[in-house]
Amino acid sequence: MLILAIESSCDEFSVAVMENGKIKSNVISTQIKDHTKYGGVVPELASRLHVENFSKVILDAVSKSKVIWSDIDYIAYTNNPGLIGSLIIGRLVAKTIGLYLDKPTMPLNHMEGHIYSANIDNDFEYPVLSLVVSGGHTQIQLLEKPLDFKVVGTTLDDAIGECYDKVARCLELPYPGGPEIDKITFGGNSSAYEFPKLNLINELDYSFSGLKTASINLINKHRKNNTFNIKDFCAGFQNSAIDYLLNGFEKAIVKYKPRTITLAGGVSANKLLRSRIFSIGNKYNICNILLPDLKYCTDNAAMIAELCNEYIKYK
Repeated sequence: MLILAIESSCDEFSVAVMENGKIKSNVISTQIKDHTKYGGVVPELASRLHVENFSKVILDAVSKSKVIWSDIDYIAYTNNPGLIGSLIIGRLVAKTIGLYLDKPTMPLNHMEGHIYSANIDNDFEYPVLSLVVSGGHTQIQLLEKPLDFKVVGTTLDDAIGECYDKVARCLELPYPGGPEIDKITFGGNSSAYEFPKLNLINELDYSFSGLKTASINLINKHRKNNTFNIKDFCAGFQNSAIDYLLNGFEKAIVKYKPRTITLAGGVSANKLLRSRIFSIGNKYNICNILLPDLKYCTDNAAMIAELCNEYIKYK
């Protein structure tokens, strides 16, 4: 079974080739440098750059995989959620290839792809509980069996990645803010500043707007008084955000008793989060703690190929 997968939901255009469940190539064209000067992703620019870059990415992915075009069995692509213009480019490219090769196309969900990114080099044992964390999403999803997605917790306002980005902008750090804050925390005193205690809503739902506002107020207050230390602040901010995330996730573990826990999404590359997820798993005697390889944390087509492979196997 040979799958060509396309991911274009935001500011990356990625193409992957999977053969019999193994990733043969995964090429990503990122636009971070193009959007950094605007402090975030500009949707129109993202879709325009996808148009410019998609042919090079496809040819590179197919060349690296060393497969023959006519042997491809399925073309999978991200259908939702994401930036409308970016999604349309990926869909048009996938449909065009499908028509040319006379092969079926499969529209897939971006969030489901992120969840299955942890399954690329591993095997889920069900039920699976996944903490999905990115610039646009913060969710806890439960899978009692393959492809049985159920959102049991979500953010009611800002996603955690969005919160990081807005605080980083106030700190005058480059976009994206998450990796920059993560780097600065090394050696910082997480107790130097007092951050608000964050409470879950409706049992397992999140709200990051309070942390965002409190953090920006702290920055402005201590800068005005010349008492601001960026290392200590970033360490405290990150500790507060991760504590809040894992508080909800731990409650979900107690409630749903999963056999596998995973991280998914761009923020799953965060060093503190990756470390602490193992501590929680060990606390509840969960042996199957699966984290996506760092190259599969950001938006990429390998996760869409893996999701497509799962749908072919089970549905």
